[in-house]
Amino acid sequence: MTDIDPSADIELTGANEHVTARIPLAGQVTGEWLGCYHRLARAAAVPVRAEAQPDRAWLVVTVPAASSHVEIAEILEAARALITEADTVALRAPPTAQAEASIRDWWSHLRGSPHRRLSSRIEVVRTGIGAEKRWLLAAALVVAMIVLLLLPARFSIGPNWIVPVIEVLLLAAIFIAERHPGDRRPAVVRGLSYALVLILVADAVFVTIRLVTDLVEGGPETNSATALLGVGSGVWIYTIIAFTFLYWLLDGGGPEARIWNPPEFPHLAFPEHLNPVVAPPGWRPEFADYLYLGFTNATAFSPTDVMPLARWCKLAMTIQAFGSLAVLGLVVARAVNIFK
Repeated sequence: MTDIDPSADIELTGANEHVTARIPLAGQVTGEWLGCYHRLARAAAVPVRAEAQPDRAWLVVTVPAASSHVEIAEILEAARALITEADTVALRAPPTAQAEASIRDWWSHLRGSPHRRLSSRIEVVRTGIGAEKRWLLAAALVVAMIVLLLLPARFSIGPNWIVPVIEVLLLAAIFIAERHPGDRRPAVVRGLSYALVLILVADAVFVTIRLVTDLVEGGPETNSATALLGVGSGVWIYTIIAFTFLYWLLDGGGPEARIWNPPEFPHLAFPEHLNPVVAPPGWRPEFADYLYLGFTNATAFSPTDVMPLARWCKLAMTIQAFGSLAVLGLVVARAVNIFK
């Protein structure tokens, strides 16, 4: 087996703002092994090549001099990881059989998972699959803001208009950032989106705790069934919208990542993921699907047809179900007692 030789010294040279390291290898290196290593390095986009002489072999890694410590360490570790892979490939079946097996594996994966294939921009524009309907996102946010304005003043930290105004400002900043060209645009848009969703979820937790506290200790709205049902419904609707945006933003790396680079394993498994036959090729969840998830989780207090796979999904759905159960259970029980 081939590996790095820790008993020998490395050679470092610098030129043209790059640093080249020659890392000695231990073990027998054949021409076939060198060919395997170079193919793997090109496929993995690792800036490394292997060189061999009758009595010694090296890995030659070239990194930009301006690279950080973490970046250089990742490149070197990637170069080392390819050694084991090259050993494995070199000892496998003959090249023809190996290539045929790789092609068959790729074809089987493609036929078995059509919804995971990457999409071209032309396909997305033509089919509309995965493209978000902006009016639905805006309508959900407007409903959330109206609910906050209609809730009693006690359900807000400060004036009841403060959170809706912050949400409007963040939404405007997102729209402006999306239309501003530059390499930092995706990061800025995503950061602003995180801030908006964080405010939504934090405020949803606050109003839920406020309502539960009023129901347990007694509040102004707990003496009127009409007022109690109105406040309870508002809190319940607001939490559904807040967690809908949370699922929509975090699942699979976000809405753009779900279109251009969908994850191999989804965070939330929709029925269309589990059975691609019931959905068109390239199907991806949109905001309406997450709104349905938020509603069913708030009414059933558990997963229905959408299964949480990632731990953050399970935690978020647990928090939402617990809050919804507390609100609905206490509101209904109190309203029944008032009617009696």
